Amino acid sequence: MKAIFYICLPLCLLGLSGCVSPTRIDYDSAALPTIRSYKCYEIDSRETRKHYQDVVLSPIVDRRIEAALNAELQSKGFQSNCAEPDFRITFNTTSRKVSEVRDLSLGGSPFRRYPYYGYGGYHSIDVVEYEEGTFLVDIIDQQSQELVWRGAYKKRLGWSAPTDAEVRAIVSEILQNFPPAPASHQE
Repeated sequence: MKAIFYICLPLCLLGLSGCVSPTRIDYDSAALPTIRSYKCYEIDSRETRKHYQDVVLSPIVDRRIEAALNAELQSKGFQSNCAEPDFRITFNTTSRKVSEVRDLSLGGSPFRRYPYYGYGGYHSIDVVEYEEGTFLVDIIDQQSQELVWRGAYKKRLGWSAPTDAEVRAIVSEILQNFPPAPASHQE
């Protein structure tokens, strides 16, 4: 029975290692009662965001993100057309170069047997560089003008802009835990 446990444990750990979520959520726990009382929101327009950040997304992708944010928040019961919104939403993207080192070793044991001795097999290391993008969604309390909630989604960037369906899926995953439950704070 112990043998089965020792065989299954590494396999389970290997399987779970692939389940790391690309989404990260953080919020101000002191603002939790305020966050839960929100009813109405406003999304900062592209023109507004240009005043305080570099806007690197195309207007097409901006519209996709705004539509996805509106759909997701309205499905949670929030309203968008209010005279005095409770919170503002802004979004941004960042990117960075990431290096990934891959060991392309082939062959059996690293050492040859008698009488050949020495190092055996084919060993090569490949370094791959790629762009990793982070999509940020920030919730800002309208009264205090303070950031109270942030969601981030990381992904390897491709050659094309994300489709409507991809944007909706990412926004849905980010806002899945908004407003946050009492015990869901992640650091």
